[in-house]
Amino acid sequence: MFSTLAERYVHLARWGLAIAWLALILSMFYDPVSAQLTAPNSLFAASTVNGCFQFQGECIPLSPYPMGARIFWGMVVPLSIIILLVFGHEAWRRICPLSFMSQIPRALGWQQKRVVSEASWLDRNALYLQFGLLFVGLNLRLLLVNSDRFLLGTFLLLTILSAIAIGFLYDGKTWCNYFAQWHPYR
Repeated sequence: MFSTLAERYVHLARWGLAIAWLALILSMFYDPVSAQLTAPNSLFAASTVNGCFQFQGECIPLSPYPMGARIFWGMVVPLSIIILLVFGHEAWRRICPLSFMSQIPRALGWQQKRVVSEASWLDRNALYLQFGLLFVGLNLRLLLVNSDRFLLGTFLLLTILSAIAIGFLYDGKTWCNYFAQWHPYR
């Protein structure tokens, strides 16, 4: 299905996803809008009969909260997995925002064009590197990132900067082939 789409439309989808992702990351640092949407008696607010929720025997009053982290963990991550499972790896590779970000240096003519050879350390140990990054990422999520919007935004920005740096240092889709977690293993 996606293979029949013109590259122009896929490029627009990549731009849209990248801009939406950057806007979501920006909302991790500054978000005056969604906290108003979750204020008591508003559209997205939680509501109870007595205006509070029970937590360990205490009645905690409901308060507004920014929705950026909840949107990321509750919508963005599951939807990307669903897209991968329903449409396949090739469709995801064509619209992946990190793949798009890693190609920015090439588009600007700044890429150093180093090629990863089959005998290189990176090619031989790509699977170990990917699992190591997955392990570190999961631990960071459980210990720090999941509970703090600022740390989540910082983590996502560092991930984008890493993709851009890999795109600057290496030729082709090195980020996708050697660093991304959803690369089909050889």
